[in-house]
Amino acid sequence: MGDSASGNIVYHMAMRAGREGGINENVAINGSILICPYLLVPLENVEQNTSYKNWIIISPQSEVALHSPMINPLDEKAPYLSELDCSKMLLCFTEKDEYIPKEIGVQFVEGVKESGWKGNLQYIEVEGEGHCFQLTNPKTEKFQDLIKRFASFIQLK
Repeated sequence: MGDSASGNIVYHMAMRAGREGGINENVAINGSILICPYLLVPLENVEQNTSYKNWIIISPQSEVALHSPMINPLDEKAPYLSELDCSKMLLCFTEKDEYIPKEIGVQFVEGVKESGWKGNLQYIEVEGEGHCFQLTNPKTEKFQDLIKRFASFIQLK
């Protein structure tokens, strides 16, 4: 489970485990929860987005902007999404995310579905909230509801 950049790390852990045949014989990733994950894909005006501008500054020189598999799971150089090594994934975006537009979440969900991945994918969009709102105000009713959804997802067999 991870928020923002940590959500990106969670995604990459599941992908790496899939490419490498799992973590080891005693450990498996049962589920992944990505909350407002720091992923970027080509969208109209994405170059104006703060996350895009930050990525240009920190990205490796060998990668070209949105064509980096480190940030764009839908790029042709990215590993096949069907290789995700978890049986379930919960993807949470917020309606008013000022850093990672919710359209990225929608595109990612479509990409996973089209990939042939056999897991259970759930998508949640929290209305009226911005990027990782729960970190600045964890007592809101919306976050309490989200915690219940996380718990239900974790308990799902």
